[in-house]
Amino acid sequence: MPLSKYQTIYNWRRSGLIYDDYDDLYEVYINTIECQHCQIEFTKNNKRCLDHDHTTGLFRKIVCNRCNTCDNYIKYPNGFTEQDRKKRMKEYWQEYWQANKEYRKEKIECECGSIVRRSDIAQHKRTKKHSDYIASSLV
Repeated sequence: MPLSKYQTIYNWRRSGLIYDDYDDLYEVYINTIECQHCQIEFTKNNKRCLDHDHTTGLFRKIVCNRCNTCDNYIKYPNGFTEQDRKKRMKEYWQEYWQANKEYRKEKIECECGSIVRRSDIAQHKRTKKHSDYIASSLV
């Protein structure tokens, strides 16, 4: 069930939105049928979002869920192309694998007292030293 006009405006104010005429903004919001950045039509699965700057509270645009959560319209003011998406995904995975690589290299202390790289812990737990420790702690 959609929120009433007053509930919607209340939620905007509660989230920190600052605007002169909330009634006017609500009418624009309700009558906007496509994202003001990527021009995709709003559907049930692609909800409209009223975006604002969280530090100043000022209204920015009425955008789709995707543009709002990824801040695409801020990072790509001239449009978000397929090439931009591929570049962004490549950067994301490079950062992810670099962070994962560092994490896996990290040395930790096993319960048996051995110092092992995080990536080798499963293999270490199959060693005789670890098995002997587990067996001795059960006795």
